[in-house]
Amino acid sequence: MNLNNTSITQRLIISSLMSLLMVSFAVLIVIRSLFYIESTLKTETSRHVSELIVNSEISRRVFALTSRVKLLEQTFLYSETVLSEEAFNIDFQLQRLRDLSANQEFSKKIDAFIDNFHRFLGSSLALNRILKQSKAIDAKLAKQLNLLEFAVAASKLEHLSEDRVVIYNNELDIIAMLRESFLTVGKMLGDIHSRITPETEKVLLIEAEKELDILQLHLENLDISTPKVKAQKIKIRKTLNQYHATLRKIRANLDQRWSVMDALVQSQAGLLQLVESTESRVQEQTLQLTSQLEDVITESRFNAIIISLLAFLFSVLLINHVVSRHIQKPLDDLKDGFDRLVSSGTKRPINLGRTDEWGHIESAYNNMAARLSEAYQAITEEKKNFDFLAHHDPLTHLANRLLATKELTNQITHSKQNGTKFLLLYLDIDEFKTINDSLGHAAGDNLLVNVAEKLTRLIGTSGFVARMGGDEFMILMPETNLEQGKFIAQRINKAIKKPYYIDKSTVFVSASIGICEFPDHGCDGETLIRNADTAMYYAKRNGRDSYRIYTDEMTTEVNDIIETSRGLHHAIRRNELTVFFQPKVNLTSGSILGAEALVRWQHPKLGLLPPSAFLEVAEKTDLVVNIDKWVFGKVARLISEWKSEGVDTSNILISVNFSARMFYMTDLAEQLQTILDKTDCAPSQLILEITERDMMRDFETCVRTIETLHAKGYKIAIDDFGTGYSSLSVLKNLSADYIKLDRSFIKDVNSSSSDYEITKAILKLAKVLDLSVVAEGVETQPHVDTLRQLECTLAQGYYFAKPLSVDDWVDYLGKAPDKVVQREEIRLKTVK
Repeated sequence: MNLNNTSITQRLIISSLMSLLMVSFAVLIVIRSLFYIESTLKTETSRHVSELIVNSEISRRVFALTSRVKLLEQTFLYSETVLSEEAFNIDFQLQRLRDLSANQEFSKKIDAFIDNFHRFLGSSLALNRILKQSKAIDAKLAKQLNLLEFAVAASKLEHLSEDRVVIYNNELDIIAMLRESFLTVGKMLGDIHSRITPETEKVLLIEAEKELDILQLHLENLDISTPKVKAQKIKIRKTLNQYHATLRKIRANLDQRWSVMDALVQSQAGLLQLVESTESRVQEQTLQLTSQLEDVITESRFNAIIISLLAFLFSVLLINHVVSRHIQKPLDDLKDGFDRLVSSGTKRPINLGRTDEWGHIESAYNNMAARLSEAYQAITEEKKNFDFLAHHDPLTHLANRLLATKELTNQITHSKQNGTKFLLLYLDIDEFKTINDSLGHAAGDNLLVNVAEKLTRLIGTSGFVARMGGDEFMILMPETNLEQGKFIAQRINKAIKKPYYIDKSTVFVSASIGICEFPDHGCDGETLIRNADTAMYYAKRNGRDSYRIYTDEMTTEVNDIIETSRGLHHAIRRNELTVFFQPKVNLTSGSILGAEALVRWQHPKLGLLPPSAFLEVAEKTDLVVNIDKWVFGKVARLISEWKSEGVDTSNILISVNFSARMFYMTDLAEQLQTILDKTDCAPSQLILEITERDMMRDFETCVRTIETLHAKGYKIAIDDFGTGYSSLSVLKNLSADYIKLDRSFIKDVNSSSSDYEITKAILKLAKVLDLSVVAEGVETQPHVDTLRQLECTLAQGYYFAKPLSVDDWVDYLGKAPDKVVQREEIRLKTVK
């Protein structure tokens, strides 16, 4: 065989076969030793196992029979039939146990145990019969005592009619003492059944005899000489003599029984000792056999270890030579080639000088090195693109949070070194989630791109713009003071607050901006971002579409908001929310047309909270949707309850306020229908209110939603009308049913000519557009007079009633039945 042409696999196989040959020799030695051990175990173990099986069976049966004898000993006094049957079974088992072993000594022991058992059985039967006799005597004595008591009572009755008779109760006391002694004797005899010690049994019998003597003494003290009493006393004396005789028999039988029990226990102990000695003998023989086999195994183990070590050393040396010569050296050459390729990125062919498998590997490496060299050059070019993607937002191409954080850290370092200040503006798009929910994420992404472009053009090279995630942006303005920051924030708000045309829909958005100044509002990046974010949320909470400069009080307020949000989660789950109703009245007829449902929070610690205390917090999360659903479901259930209680609700319309997040849900009608299906409320009894501002977020979607709700039977109202930024061209195409004139116009309608004219103009506009108007915030009689003069027919406010609890609202309806008339025809715009 030419070794140069032998493959690596063949070399390893030859080395392994030689190692296996030596190991096989060691295995043969071990097998020979194991064969000897096996033959020894077959002969000796079978004998030991046979003895152990028999002895184990004997031991098991002995323990079982002794347990049954103990149980028999405890129950012999209760049933002679059970005693006889159980004794027969035990005797049968003892006879079978005697035949189980051919050992003469065991046969003698078992015969002794059987003999003592028979003696124990005879003693138990005799004692059982004596105790039965004692029970019969006991019953007889009880009957005689009863007859004696009757005789004594009869004698007392006979002497009651005699003159100058002194009645004593000594006889009755003696009768009581007789009964007490009788019961004591019975209890002592009963205690013998508990199988206590012989000494205790003797004491009990002596005490019982003494108590019988006391009973006889009480009997003699009964000094009544009537014939019946005397006759009963004679009978009791005879019975007491029988009782004494029975106690003597019991004493004699118990003495004999304890001696029989001692003999039975001794024979049982001897039997068990024999079983234990047999087991000890077999165990000793087993230990001797084990020691013998261990010596054989030790010798075989030593021989196997020596041969195995030699085989191992030979194998290690042989395989080490093969590996170092035919594997390690080519691998080192290949590793050097890879190191050169990684370090320089250029291909350098290797030459292993082999014709086996390494020749194929050499060719494959050289080809791979050529391709990797080309790829390395391409990766170097792409690395720049990867670096850009790692630090920039893929949607807007603005800097991402990672790059923004680095830039902020660099700006802080620069400002500290130069003693300058800079501003951090944190911006968030108002109601962005509503746009995402109503138009989809693609439309939301389109909006973010437009906002990013406007911010980039507006800030230019004077600052740094980054997208921090979602709809949040961060702007760094180096060497800029707060006054300049206010002007920048106003420009940003003005630039963003314009209509956006996305997917054939017109969307109106605004932004809330928080402003922080370094180092007054924070000395590190995390603090500055957190405080700017706090100021931004403060701007949202105070009306959105604005900016706020951070103050320390804002952090405290944000913490309060977080606490309120956490409390709202518990409030919805624990049903702490409640609904109040503010009536709506027809100013012309005075009839009650319905009410607006207003949510309240019955806080467990703070009491009843108005909506202003928690709804603004709820609107920042999805909690507002949960609250809207809860109020809607509550109103529907209440209407159903009022119907079942006989309240006429056919002419009453209840208004329910919806947030923008709820109103712009694509499956709003289906969700509402699911709630109504569980009640007896119809959509025609409900008015759904949405604010003018929320309506204008996405006008096209709003129109489609209103058309869908109209088709289901709901009425739609535009709340807070006049405070938003809707245009007449938009309003004329909106198929709403009501507009609610905001209370800010009604408050000074009597004293302000501008408010008067605005109210008058809105009423005329509503008449032209075929919309009904509900005036909010009516609090005085002049308000009512002015609104009547302006031909406004619907109103609500404190002048009629403050928001009422459910019970107060029902009472309000019941106390004014003459005002609840057929609802007048309200001019509604026809849904086209």
